[in-house]
Amino acid sequence: MNQNEKRIIAAVAVGIAIVTAIYIPLRKDMVVHTAYATLVLAAILAGASLWQLEKKLAQDYITNLAFPLALKFYLGMTVAMAVLFVLLDLAGVWAISFSWYAALQVVIIGLTAWKLLAIGAAQDAILKVGEQVQANVSNWKLLVADADAILKTAPADLQRNVSDLRDAIRYADPMSRPEVAAQEQEIAGGLKQLRDLVREGKADEAKALCARIQDVIEDRANRLRILK
Repeated sequence: MNQNEKRIIAAVAVGIAIVTAIYIPLRKDMVVHTAYATLVLAAILAGASLWQLEKKLAQDYITNLAFPLALKFYLGMTVAMAVLFVLLDLAGVWAISFSWYAALQVVIIGLTAWKLLAIGAAQDAILKVGEQVQANVSNWKLLVADADAILKTAPADLQRNVSDLRDAIRYADPMSRPEVAAQEQEIAGGLKQLRDLVREGKADEAKALCARIQDVIEDRANRLRILK
């Protein structure tokens, strides 16, 4: 059991102890009993939810930020209802029936569950986009690595050409779209061909290929600008 889990257990225990300490001296009736039960349930559910968050989603910053907001709504509404209804009951102004109290609790729990489901759906969508972005950036970084490798083996008269090509790839937009897939395949294929030309010592053909790949990179950049 780690420190966060111990803190969760302690927080639940303290919350229940505070509610119980307030409950004991009060005049007991159905409203007071119901309010006490809902507050204890809220403390337990909050603790269980935070425990689950700690166990399964500790590294997920999206859920770590959004989840407490939904839980805060549930706890805030439950506490507010308990305080309001108990004060009205003890003052003899109005006593809400158990069925209505329970119905309101169900509504609050339902709204909280809806928020949590929305958070889960948004989390999946955002993580999916994030994975796609990471894959695109990683693929483009591989092209930069290929250009670096070619530059290390290029003869002196090709260093400038390959260096310019490497920089053009490095500073290009790493994000990809299906509409520029053909250009990206052409760039990757061109780098493979360039590696072979450098290895074979065909400087003139290698220089021409460097210029052609740079033209493709520029064409890709123009297409991406139009698509944004």
